[in-house]
Amino acid sequence: MSTDSVIPKSAVKSFRPFFLAPLVALIGVFIFFHERVGNAVFQHFALSNQAPSPDVIEELISNSPDRTAAIVATWNTDQITHRQVAIREIGRSFSASTNLPPELQSIILAGALDVDNNVREDAMNILARWPHPAFAALIAAQLSDPDPQVRTYGLQAAKSIDAVAGVPIVAPLINEADPMIATMALKLLEKWSGEKFGVSLAGTALVENATTGLKEFSEEGLTKARAGAALGNKWWTKHHAEFPQRLLQIPSEILLTKRTVPARDFSLTSLDGRKIGLSELKGKVVLINFWTTWCTACVNEMPELVALQKRHGDSLAILGISLNYVPDSHGHIGGHSESEEEQVENEDWSLRKIRQKVARTVSARGINYTVLLDEKNEIGGRFNGGELPTTVIIDTEGNVRRRFVGARSLPVFEAMIAEVSNPGL
Repeated sequence: MSTDSVIPKSAVKSFRPFFLAPLVALIGVFIFFHERVGNAVFQHFALSNQAPSPDVIEELISNSPDRTAAIVATWNTDQITHRQVAIREIGRSFSASTNLPPELQSIILAGALDVDNNVREDAMNILARWPHPAFAALIAAQLSDPDPQVRTYGLQAAKSIDAVAGVPIVAPLINEADPMIATMALKLLEKWSGEKFGVSLAGTALVENATTGLKEFSEEGLTKARAGAALGNKWWTKHHAEFPQRLLQIPSEILLTKRTVPARDFSLTSLDGRKIGLSELKGKVVLINFWTTWCTACVNEMPELVALQKRHGDSLAILGISLNYVPDSHGHIGGHSESEEEQVENEDWSLRKIRQKVARTVSARGINYTVLLDEKNEIGGRFNGGELPTTVIIDTEGNVRRRFVGARSLPVFEAMIAEVSNPGL
């Protein structure tokens, strides 16, 4: 056997690093680019998905090497769920002592005037921790809003300002017809003045009407709110001159940060089997109401929507989008109990039963507006309609102008419709 073909062991040892180093480097490069590509794909999917789980968007922001850039990118998608997560992440990620980056400050200020009540509430809560020179003007904007829920955001935020700024803008609300708003305003005046007006927030709790099933203010609560308002008015008349009304204007640079939120087109099937697309309704004000047959607040709100449709006729398109196909908090579909679900062997049969249940409610409630079926929660997910009832109002140019959770009265709906009938407002 020739020794020429035998490589000495020492030579093999010396060659190992030579071969291994490039291999390790190649693996490292592969992992690096694989991760980069994977993250890019995940980011693209999360940001372009119109109906993502909030958890997915939170994961995107949490895993980003640049948290601020991720929040800004999420906000700039102009999609409901994304924007809610973005503003929430600002509040979670930065302490009150943090010097917020300018781009995040812009989001917060725009959020205080947002079309989505969830975003507004979070933005005002953040501003209460990071007072801005325009904070009092932004509070005043909430207090003059036609939605009582938004006015409560303003009153909650007003706890963070002093009497000189707060009293002139809060005092007019003690005469509100809504006893909760009036009582909140009176409690703030008590704080600033040291007076007592004999009211309590507990007294304004809604109670169920035994006859109609509607949630209403108790007569006792109304009486106490009126009595408190009378005392508050006496105090305000006496001390009015001590709190001169200042001209509060929101700076133009803040107004310019507001973004248009387009309502992207969709198509759903009506109870009678027709396909109806949102784009077909352009030129009309569109009110989308997400509901289910098992949501008591949704069903109790229906007479207000029926009256609203009757008043506005063809100029207003109300779409009642049923989410009965989406499992409820107990995992039941269509409000069925587990025993009923166990009897369902055929999925088509189950869907027919849900459709029949929706149709019975429509008939029993005399619904005069279009009812659509969101079988896959595509549109409910897009507008985060899992909180019920959720209402979205779209103007004649196809932009979202309001999104809020909870039932509203006919006068509130009327004020909102009047507001959005003019897209320039």
